Amino acid sequence: MVCVMENALFLNISDIHVKNENKERIIIKLKALIRHLNVFSIESENIFILVSGDIAYSGLKEEYEYVYDYFEELATKYHLIMCPGNHDHDFSVYTSIVRNQLLKAEVDSLDDGSIELITQGMDAYYKFDESLTTFRPDSYNKLSKSYVLNLGKRKIGITTFNTAWCSQRNEKGGDMSFPTKYIIDAPQCDINITMLHHPLSWLEPNNHKQLRNILRERSNIVITGHEHVEDSLRIESESNKCLMLEAMSFDDDWSDDNGFITFKFEENDVLIKNFKWQNEEFHEIKQIKQSEIIKSNSISTNNYIVKIDYLKSIKDIGVNFIHPDKDDLTLEDVFIYPNLKKIDGNSKLDMKKFSSDSILSGGNKKVILIGDEYCGKSTLLKKYFLDSVKKGYLPLSIDCSTVKRAGLEYDKILQRFLEVQYENLSLTEFVNSTATKVALIDSFDLIRGDRKSVELFLDKSARVFDIIIISVSDSFDFNGSELIGENYFDESFEKYEMLRLGYKLRYDLVHKWNSLKEECSNENKVLLAKNDLAFKTISRIIGRNYIPSTPFFLLTMLQSMENGNSLDVNAGSYGYYYEYLITHSLGSASVRKEELDEFFNYVKELSSHYFTNNLQEETTDNLWDFNLNFCQDYGVRIDYETRISLLVKAKIMEKKDGGYYKFKYPYVYYFFIAKHLAETIRDEKTIEIINGLVSSLGKRRSMSILMFLTHHSRDESILDKVVEQAKKLFKDNSPTKLDLNIKFINDIVDALPKLNFQKQDRFQLRRAYEDRKDIIEENNSVDKFDDDNFQSDRKEDEQAGTDLLKEMNLTFKSLEILGQLSRNYYGSLKVPQKKRLLGEAIDAPLRSLDFFIDYIKDETDIVLDAIERRISEQNGEKNINLTQLQLKEMAKHFLFQLVLGLSYTFLTKISSSIGSNNLQPVIDDLCDAHNSNSGKILKLATMLELGNSISVEHLRTILQSLDKNPISDNLVKSIILNYLYMFERSDVEVQQICAVAEISYNSVSKQIGLDKLNKNN
Repeated sequence: MVCVMENALFLNISDIHVKNENKERIIIKLKALIRHLNVFSIESENIFILVSGDIAYSGLKEEYEYVYDYFEELATKYHLIMCPGNHDHDFSVYTSIVRNQLLKAEVDSLDDGSIELITQGMDAYYKFDESLTTFRPDSYNKLSKSYVLNLGKRKIGITTFNTAWCSQRNEKGGDMSFPTKYIIDAPQCDINITMLHHPLSWLEPNNHKQLRNILRERSNIVITGHEHVEDSLRIESESNKCLMLEAMSFDDDWSDDNGFITFKFEENDVLIKNFKWQNEEFHEIKQIKQSEIIKSNSISTNNYIVKIDYLKSIKDIGVNFIHPDKDDLTLEDVFIYPNLKKIDGNSKLDMKKFSSDSILSGGNKKVILIGDEYCGKSTLLKKYFLDSVKKGYLPLSIDCSTVKRAGLEYDKILQRFLEVQYENLSLTEFVNSTATKVALIDSFDLIRGDRKSVELFLDKSARVFDIIIISVSDSFDFNGSELIGENYFDESFEKYEMLRLGYKLRYDLVHKWNSLKEECSNENKVLLAKNDLAFKTISRIIGRNYIPSTPFFLLTMLQSMENGNSLDVNAGSYGYYYEYLITHSLGSASVRKEELDEFFNYVKELSSHYFTNNLQEETTDNLWDFNLNFCQDYGVRIDYETRISLLVKAKIMEKKDGGYYKFKYPYVYYFFIAKHLAETIRDEKTIEIINGLVSSLGKRRSMSILMFLTHHSRDESILDKVVEQAKKLFKDNSPTKLDLNIKFINDIVDALPKLNFQKQDRFQLRRAYEDRKDIIEENNSVDKFDDDNFQSDRKEDEQAGTDLLKEMNLTFKSLEILGQLSRNYYGSLKVPQKKRLLGEAIDAPLRSLDFFIDYIKDETDIVLDAIERRISEQNGEKNINLTQLQLKEMAKHFLFQLVLGLSYTFLTKISSSIGSNNLQPVIDDLCDAHNSNSGKILKLATMLELGNSISVEHLRTILQSLDKNPISDNLVKSIILNYLYMFERSDVEVQQICAVAEISYNSVSKQIGLDKLNKNN
């Protein structure tokens, strides 16, 4: 313990980075710092200098010697406390693989001996620190030190953590950890200061959360360095007591904001000053008090202040998602208002969906929101709290999972939540306030109490609040449960189902995520291209509702796509994303890394049990027997109740009524069935199963299992079987050349409408495009994500229709899987293999298109007669009289649009399925080998599909090589138009492209490109 007088000043310097090349500049700055300290010492008798790491540049002994004399003066005249940074490592001393192997171990399994080996490169720093120590720590271990300063009236504790112990060259945020067993308990002091080099965002998410909670609870001030920020002051949580100071760099060539920070305690406040290096001297540029920071970070309504720690909990998205360019994601960074659909009584009526952002301003004052656990009910209520404050309302959030006695202690319930959420608002003031009071009642289904007390809770809420919004789980709805019945909620409550995010809202979420990236902040072209890539990837991963389209799953996928993520993901292999989701779910259920292999094996065998026995659900008794057999087969001990509970917690399994269990999500089931097949791929039974899957590729289950099978195994027999199956499709046709010469088209060519480009906001246009897809999907009543996914084979057999439709379905499914195989393994497949896969991915759909075009060419008169009859029938219903000539012209134009739409759909489907920058050279070769319009247009479509820039000369060459005919001409123009609308290009580029493609620029007349053709895509 150090005994000093109360008048104390704390000065923080960080990131000095001294080396031979900058030592003279550093010395000039240190001399200037010492001059300032001489001035500070007039007012402050005791000065504590806190150095938060990176004194040296490479951790070399000579680098510390450059500044030793100046640090010695600091240590002699003042009190010096230091912690190391990553630059205080000499990485050249690590010549063996021992350190790397130790760093792969579970962090809390490491002992002192391991820590010594891992930190050998910090030896020069340790000696530097030891030689300058003027007072000893009260407690310490290999990675932490704790000091107690007795300032007379109060004691101050200072704790340092060596977060750089595990640093590596080119370290990445989210990859580091700090062993919790090396965290020293904060001393019993009036004020506690913690100093560490790395901001917490550099730690692995779970470790980040652990350390953050500890620091919030124990520290009044936390000082970090490393990120070289000019000014980052914020309050972290509990009762506004934890002040986070991110240090300025002392010397950084890449920043103009070099300097240091001072702070001192004044009454119940802290005064912070920033000093910046300008004109060869340090100058004070800013001072601020902790109370001012609290005030600036707070929000208020009707003069009542929302507590800062509660405000932070409201803005916390609840999951440690890691964004590449934003350390701490908040609710408003990524929030998207979900759509709602009204529910009438016990039935779900097909009523129009609407955005949930209208609830607070709507006419109804009593609302129930119903949804599953991942749909974001609690998050929506958090947003309503913020929205209510902005509107001048007085909101109160009530978490029913913490309500023990419901209405019997209603006043105490309100008082407890008021104390947590507001600084200065009593129950009496709240009840008597004339402001619009909003009750945000979360997890109502978890409220405790008998029926009478729950009814009393609702009755009292109705008397106190003007607006009541309640969330409940979907497990309580629609099935005659008491909760949705009239026992609890009378007719004044409107019930709404929270819908999963459709195309438009998924695109909005992707846009918000990418907008936070530095490279996208001022470059709309880059932003739209990244949006397109991420959105298409997510759409392929989700498939036909294999994964719920909820913010949690979408953000998890967006995170896993980013470079620098802890998971090494092959950007094209969607199996890795599913594996990431499964691993993430198990980790969230507290499954340790070393247990993952056994859990994966257990779920694999469990999925095989369901698959082999053709089960959708299984009884508890049979699962008990399965668990027993598994333990006997693998020589392990697993408690059944513990295991099944954990699998339910991890969202792998779901418990149904009557004690039955099913796989919660189809992707988990399909993933592990495929894993089992991959591991037994040479068994006769497995070969038979795979043959059956390939032959029934049009079925959802077969397609899904095969997709995952190609993730788990690259056995060439699988590729061969899929290719051979595809070759059988429309085998009597040849790939269409699109060199169409059809009489009815030639007759109307002069009357065809011209294609036009109209300058528009591309982001809003894309949103409108995705919104149209939502409308089409809603009208087509696409299956929701439910038990039907497991029964789809039977339904698809019943609904498949004719052999022609089955063959068409097989064609597109074959295209999907051949495209995915090619993209997934572009780096390991040799060119002949790629050509085999991609060749059939191109040829099969072109053969099917040729079938339809041949039929129209051969039976033009029959088709036109059928169209004329249909037009006549529709116009008769509308009392529209057409001449025979008008009728024939309309039929011809309709048939032209049909042929054009089919061609557009087929070619864009191929380009979206196989398009990849990594495959483009092979695709170009295959398209050139076709030596036809279809090959040339497809080559162009695959380039434009990815948003790639294309030179005007290259485009002109492709267009000039086409054999002219109306279909090909309009088709290529439509593809170019879609490209110009989807991706940002300069006005000059757009005008040049339009000129070469003979598309009118900026015209207001109608165009058929994007609007009509994409309806069928």
